[in-house]
Amino acid sequence: MTGVGPGGAISLASSDVEDATEKVGRIFHPHRLTRVGPVHRFHAALDAVAVGAMVSGRLRYNSNSDLYCPEIDGYHVNVPLTGRLLSISRGERTTVLPSSAVVYRTGSDARIISPEHSRLNLFAVKIERAAVHATLEDLLGRQIQETVRFRGVLDLAGPDGRAWWSLLVNTHRSQLLGSMMRDPRMAAPLTSSLVTGLLTLTPNQFSEELRAPVATAAPSVVARAVEFIHTHAAEPLTVADIARAVGLSVRTLQRSFGRHTETSPMQVLRDVRLRRAHEDLQAGDPGVTSVTTIASRWGFTNHGRFAQDYRKAYGTSPSETLRTHR
Repeated sequence: MTGVGPGGAISLASSDVEDATEKVGRIFHPHRLTRVGPVHRFHAALDAVAVGAMVSGRLRYNSNSDLYCPEIDGYHVNVPLTGRLLSISRGERTTVLPSSAVVYRTGSDARIISPEHSRLNLFAVKIERAAVHATLEDLLGRQIQETVRFRGVLDLAGPDGRAWWSLLVNTHRSQLLGSMMRDPRMAAPLTSSLVTGLLTLTPNQFSEELRAPVATAAPSVVARAVEFIHTHAAEPLTVADIARAVGLSVRTLQRSFGRHTETSPMQVLRDVRLRRAHEDLQAGDPGVTSVTTIASRWGFTNHGRFAQDYRKAYGTSPSETLRTHR
């Protein structure tokens, strides 16, 4: 059985091995179960959502199974949710714990072996090759031709790894419910942030270059970036979009904003959007529009947080502004 939930979320359940692998393969990558441990009745379940360049989902088999994928399309991340897994890809064997993630590169094979007395229960993410390479090019400020060769595991136990995992899980849950996190204004920056974390936290051939110090751009370039933010605030901007518009790498842009404005590009964007929302609330008719509509128009999906930030900036609530300024 396959169902489509709020916002196009995918819910799959099957008690047939071939049916389950075929359906899961259409969502992620074609694969097969090379071993299915004895169970009273086989059952597979997947809760997934596809937004933009990323597919994320929790995959559960009630059997002690092994899985083989002959070729990864794009880049793929697996995080075991219970117990450990043995991952084999291009001859490299990696033990993956719930406190870590394994990353597969485009074109590689992937074999997952679950130990005895365990179940195949993992969180999976597929990201389009073009999205990963575009983010890397934005970070480095140059073109990339080669495939990113990830090595080892992404450590989810440290502070940076925990933050990345929390962002991934919360994004998936919100998008699964069909929330505004599926809106391009939110989804594109979130995917870009997740890919940035993937590139910086998982060892690869670009790790040293990504850690290297970067130069600072002139204040005039930062001013052009701020002007670009003001002009395009209603669009689903990412920090990469802003950097590209002024001819900088993402890291140089962020460093330059910190040096010349003591803030970040995304904070400037948030402040501009808050001001635009304030203007719309002042001009709005409470009989025609609502605070939620105006907040969503400017990319604020957490309306409680929006109300807090608005009160801090303007000393009153959004609903009061809408009610009193006709």
